[in-house]
Amino acid sequence: MKSYIYLLLLSILFVGCTSNQPIPNVQNIKIQKLESLLNSLHVDKKEAKDLAKKSITYSRTLAKEYNLVKPPLFQNFLVNIGLRKKGLCWQFAYDMLSFVKKQNYKSFDYYIGGANVGDYWREHNVLVVTCRGCKFQDGILLDPWRDSGDLYFSKIKDDKEYKWKQRGGLR
Repeated sequence: MKSYIYLLLLSILFVGCTSNQPIPNVQNIKIQKLESLLNSLHVDKKEAKDLAKKSITYSRTLAKEYNLVKPPLFQNFLVNIGLRKKGLCWQFAYDMLSFVKKQNYKSFDYYIGGANVGDYWREHNVLVVTCRGCKFQDGILLDPWRDSGDLYFSKIKDDKEYKWKQRGGLR
């Protein structure tokens, strides 16, 4: 009888630790954060939501298409020796650019950003999104390479790892 009472008390203890609230999906939280960042550019809210969702999803799609491995520098090694066809940062950046341009958003302009351009070992490239007619420096970088297909994003000025410069003109 004592064992049943202990079991009942133990069950009540653990039931108190549960919640009826659904656990937020990590991907949904990321989408909301990117959407909020894009909205800070003062763009169409529906387009910001759509771009956030599609960018995060497409980043993972590219990782699968490229047969991506971690860490990203090892992926570069595999591409450079011919064991992978794609997966370099510039390929991610241009594939992301091509994808977002097909969405025909009216609120955004796109740039390719480069850091350490010309340095074979440290050069890095990303897609930069700005509001229509806004400057590159005010943009948000979308970097699918840095975290191996898990889209990294931030305002250009807030990126502590790289100092970004515009490569070429408006896309």
